[in-house]
Amino acid sequence: MEIRPFRPADAADLTTLLHRAYAELGDRGLNFTAVDQDEETTLRRASAGASWVLVDGDRTVATMTISWPAEQTVRDLTPEARIPARAWLNQLAVDPDYRSQGLAQRLRDTGYAWCVDQGATSIGLDTAEPAGHLVELYARWGFTTVDKVQWPGKRYRSLIMKRGLAPIDVR
Repeated sequence: MEIRPFRPADAADLTTLLHRAYAELGDRGLNFTAVDQDEETTLRRASAGASWVLVDGDRTVATMTISWPAEQTVRDLTPEARIPARAWLNQLAVDPDYRSQGLAQRLRDTGYAWCVDQGATSIGLDTAEPAGHLVELYARWGFTTVDKVQWPGKRYRSLIMKRGLAPIDVR
């Protein structure tokens, strides 16, 4: 399996991956954008920062985007997204058939290295408060909750989490 930068031609496969990866959250009533976003939205979101895909042959099996600075929509919701030198982790997804293989960690490490190379000193993210398994994953990665926000149109509150990047502790 290979990690490589996202290409616009990946949008269709990436959209399919996102729908598969976020389906269980959608089934729980959590209307994450990735549950049903169209290809145009996938292309826009993946192009809004540094994005990577992890491919197995010709199949896209995982992805992650990091924006720096954070997108304006999240900067409008929380001062945490306006902190200088803070990157923002977005749209992390692993195909359900490929979970528990360390793929998210591989993408995380790639993203952290990119952030450090760009001069970022911390990274933030937002995730649904009811998605306990995601909150726990990010806590294991060293993120701490620093704020709560309500995204317009979402049926859940989101936690804003952050962690420093130096030194990098990639457990």
